[in-house]
Amino acid sequence: MAEDADGKVIVIHGFEREKVFEIMKAVKASVEDPSEIAFSVSTPTNLEWKLKDIIKDVREDHAYFMKKEQEKKASR
Repeated sequence: MAEDADGKVIVIHGFEREKVFEIMKAVKASVEDPSEIAFSVSTPTNLEWKLKDIIKDVREDHAYFMKKEQEKKASR
């Protein structure tokens, strides 16, 4: 999807697990709509990818999980 490539993505590299969550929490607290932001942590696999491919993959995953969350809320 073209819109997925244009979405907001933050790629985190080189931080310990605890710090990753602190960073994510701080970013989410500083923006108007944190649900717009997709986060990714580097892996040995995605370090070999082109940035545009990481962004596309992360945005697609984010859209999928946001849709599932909306479906879950709607079924309550």
